[in-house]
Amino acid sequence: MKESMTSVDVKYVVDELQSIIGSRVEKIYHEGNEVRIKLHKAGEGRIDLLIEAGRRLHVTTYIKENLQPTSFAMLLRKHLSGKFLTGIEQREFDRIVILHFGEYRIIAELFGKGNIVFVNGNWEIIGALRHEEFKDRSIKPKIKYVFPPTKENPLRISFERFVELMKEEDTEIVRALARKLSIGGLYSEEILLRAGIDKMKKVSELTEEDLKKIYETMLSVLNAEKKPNIVYKDGEMVDVLPIDLLWYSNYHKKVYGTFSKALDEYFGKLSIEKAKKEKTKALQEKKKALEISLKRIEEQMKGFEKEAKDNQEKGDLLYANYTLVREVLETIKNGIRKLGVEEVKKRIENAKKEGYPWAKLIVDVTGDTLVLNLEGKKVRLNINKSLEENAELFYEKAKKARQKLEGAKKAYEETKKKIESIEKEIAKEEKDISIKKLEKRKKKWFEKFRWFISSEGFLVIGGKDATTNEIVVKKYMEENDLYCHADIWGAPHVIVKNGQKAGDKTIFEACQFAVSMSRAWNEGLASGDAYWVYPNQVSKQAPAGEYLPKGAFMIYGKRNWLHGIPLKLAIGIVNYEGEELVMCGPVDAVKAHTKRYIVIRPGDMKKSELVKKIKRIFEKWGYKVPEEDIMAVLPPGEGEIVEVVE
Repeated sequence: MKESMTSVDVKYVVDELQSIIGSRVEKIYHEGNEVRIKLHKAGEGRIDLLIEAGRRLHVTTYIKENLQPTSFAMLLRKHLSGKFLTGIEQREFDRIVILHFGEYRIIAELFGKGNIVFVNGNWEIIGALRHEEFKDRSIKPKIKYVFPPTKENPLRISFERFVELMKEEDTEIVRALARKLSIGGLYSEEILLRAGIDKMKKVSELTEEDLKKIYETMLSVLNAEKKPNIVYKDGEMVDVLPIDLLWYSNYHKKVYGTFSKALDEYFGKLSIEKAKKEKTKALQEKKKALEISLKRIEEQMKGFEKEAKDNQEKGDLLYANYTLVREVLETIKNGIRKLGVEEVKKRIENAKKEGYPWAKLIVDVTGDTLVLNLEGKKVRLNINKSLEENAELFYEKAKKARQKLEGAKKAYEETKKKIESIEKEIAKEEKDISIKKLEKRKKKWFEKFRWFISSEGFLVIGGKDATTNEIVVKKYMEENDLYCHADIWGAPHVIVKNGQKAGDKTIFEACQFAVSMSRAWNEGLASGDAYWVYPNQVSKQAPAGEYLPKGAFMIYGKRNWLHGIPLKLAIGIVNYEGEELVMCGPVDAVKAHTKRYIVIRPGDMKKSELVKKIKRIFEKWGYKVPEEDIMAVLPPGEGEIVEVVE
């Protein structure tokens, strides 16, 4: 089973991850060998990039929760929070990935036990997952980072150099490929399989034509069309690959849309299984010890049950044969006192020969004991005690054995309950492991903007920043829409889709939305003014001699004003086109689409705290909503809850 990514894997995933360049760093987490960078990309939302030293790097949906911040995580947060991911590259064809964040870089070493190194623009080490000393380099703060020695890059190598490298190896061609070009055994096998060359042929036995064919096939394989897949054998995962390999032609394969998804599913499942074992290890050991104890108690119970039954039966047999046993006991006791044990034994043997019934009962005699065979059971009596006293001894033993049996039964039940409790705890621990899979819902096109559904059923959208403001107007505003804007700098462009058919209520709600989602909220204003116009009044053409920055537009002609609009919104879960969505909009709009909602206005509560409070209310109502989904729809700045309608 594959344990870490290959150089080929790194090449494909780095190419794929170019799509997340431009994402902003929100938070960084660290545990053990893993660093997870929580990113946010405009229009796409949350992206979690996982780096595990020595193993892997990819976008993940398997999230470790409730991590305590480490010194390394805090160091990375201090320098990178709010920074943008500006580049991702593979070092030559090595298992090394360099992530650029402006003047800073994170170097992910994915070979051996690996490392994650944080450097500045001069490649000076600021911090690392672990400090290390090697023969040719050191990983320590305040010294320059030095890359480990690299092999030839198979993607750039010329044919002449390829031949030269191969001929340096006096071995099989499959070994020569793997050793000289960092492509690994699997891809060496695949190249030779596709080229139709016997992998066990010595390099010296190959013709120039053979080597040319191998070289061209190698380039073809390493640049093959991406087809991410997980390979299975007998239902178990075997490998995860960026391309389809002939080598696994007889195996079952599951294809994924992206290589990151395939890597995430493969390594994510391995991580969950590992986490389950680690988290329940102590409980499993405790369960095993209790099971051993339970087996021992079962054996004890059998022993106590047998002991109680045996002694009870012996006491009963004495009374069942009272007259005979009493006579024998008295006779033997008197005989030993007068004649001695040996003489009594001789007389008993003679009596047996002569056929006396009482003599046949006697099994053995000593100075103070008499063993009788009563109805097939041997009963040992104390000669110095009466029949009644001997019977009482047996009954007392039976009583004690029964008491011990009851104690053992109680211990047995308690142990069983402990095992059942541990089994439940194990199941709970496995269910509550810190790794959770984020099931990302495919968002609707308008969710990349600010949005709400009016009380009359019209979709209203607004920009979140200069880029989305530009997009809202240029791409999504049509001739039948209406345009709204608050009378304050730093307000979103708001569009009422098909708004020329909307009533005054929708127009008011759109203007209230424009005011509430503006800088006015952050400044704690109670009310504001807004206006609406027709699409043909909105233009990117600036007056002569002026320039309109990104996200800015000119409004020409009459503006239809609404004054003194209160800054007040509501947030709730609404059903739209068969899906439950978190919607934040004017109170009347939210009220029209759900019975339960939370009314908010500008206030003193930090936005992060407000989000947590809203999340708890939603959970009380039975909705599990990620914090980032709530954060995404709320207005900018601090606020407070005015009312909770249930």
